Amino acid sequence: MAVSFVDQVAAFLAVGANQSGFPAQIGLSAFATSSFTQKYGSGGFELNSVTLGAPADFRFQQVFNADMRLSGTRERRCEQPPREAYDLRIGLGAPSWVDAVFTVPAQMAIQPVPGAIQLGGAGSLAQAGVTDPGPQTHKLAFQLAVTTDVVTATYQAECFVFAASDPSPVADLRRIGAVRRIVEASDRGLATLDGAANQSPYLFVQLYPTGVLAATPLSQAAVVAAFGAADVLAAFITIPNM
Repeated sequence: MAVSFVDQVAAFLAVGANQSGFPAQIGLSAFATSSFTQKYGSGGFELNSVTLGAPADFRFQQVFNADMRLSGTRERRCEQPPREAYDLRIGLGAPSWVDAVFTVPAQMAIQPVPGAIQLGGAGSLAQAGVTDPGPQTHKLAFQLAVTTDVVTATYQAECFVFAASDPSPVADLRRIGAVRRIVEASDRGLATLDGAANQSPYLFVQLYPTGVLAATPLSQAAVVAAFGAADVLAAFITIPNM
């Protein structure tokens, strides 16, 4: 029985000694910086860098159901008064499978724009005079210190890994997109950098075996660029014999 590349990836990542070096093997840290900068580097924040910690909680062959579907028939009966009979069924579309899922701490160095203020008793709020008083009302002026220091925030990123022996970029991106729509619609996903600490940013990775593509008609660099434009990391790796 032939062993597929997907089988090799699952067996390789199931070994604890191989898990710690996997993010560096596929270049996940550089991709995370690019991906998170695109997602979160706006709305008053500039993302300077992303540092990934040790991966953990590896899970394999995770199933994500497709959208719920309603199907059936309608029968119109020639009666007085007119009646219609429905025979309806509710079901799920074909499930989408993710070959591996793991978590990794992502520490983000964030530059608030134009800066950040400290609230509460430790805040440096100072009175700055009074405007010209009117007959019955006047306005107080205050000064509030704004710090431009870089702040850090750490989230548990969740990485979804897909593997395929033969590159088919369009089909593979559709497969990833089906899962992405489900997980990013959840309230567990991090939408902005001021989100809750228990929310997770997501990373999506497509793996192919090294050397599977010739230079023409489609090069490895072209596939990497196409997936990068869709905010997906495409990595070509060699799985050692086990």
